[in-house]
Amino acid sequence: MGMTFFAYSVLTHQDNWQNILRYSIIMIGALAIVAYLLYFLRHKRSNKYRDLLILVALIELLTIGIQIRDLQASRTATADSQAVATLLRSVATQKRVSDNQLYANSNTVHTGRLVVIGKSTKKMYTVTLNADNNSYQLTKTTLIVPQVQFVTK
Repeated sequence: MGMTFFAYSVLTHQDNWQNILRYSIIMIGALAIVAYLLYFLRHKRSNKYRDLLILVALIELLTIGIQIRDLQASRTATADSQAVATLLRSVATQKRVSDNQLYANSNTVHTGRLVVIGKSTKKMYTVTLNADNNSYQLTKTTLIVPQVQFVTK
């Protein structure tokens, strides 16, 4: 079993289509609530439309809650990817290589993360961060099992 390393471009790329889908789901649900509300106001004597309105409103509120939680997770992931990008750009500057030649084994910044320069495991480093994550130290390292997979897209 090998280790997977992700290219700089993969770690810093964010998919916006998921956020568009989330907002679309919320808007469709809101339109459904408005439609059922208008239909209920038109037929006030029938309780089934009121019950449908309540059911659709509860489902939409649940959906909105789930989407808001997912959006917060997405924002956290974006902040993490920005921290990763900053770290990798700093490593690229220090080692005098292009950002596109860097690969990392994680999408979060933490001590113990591995960074590879190029697709050769001969230039592999372990990142050690200080307590406040403002500085780092690179230590040359070697994998026990040298089977490595590089993800570039």
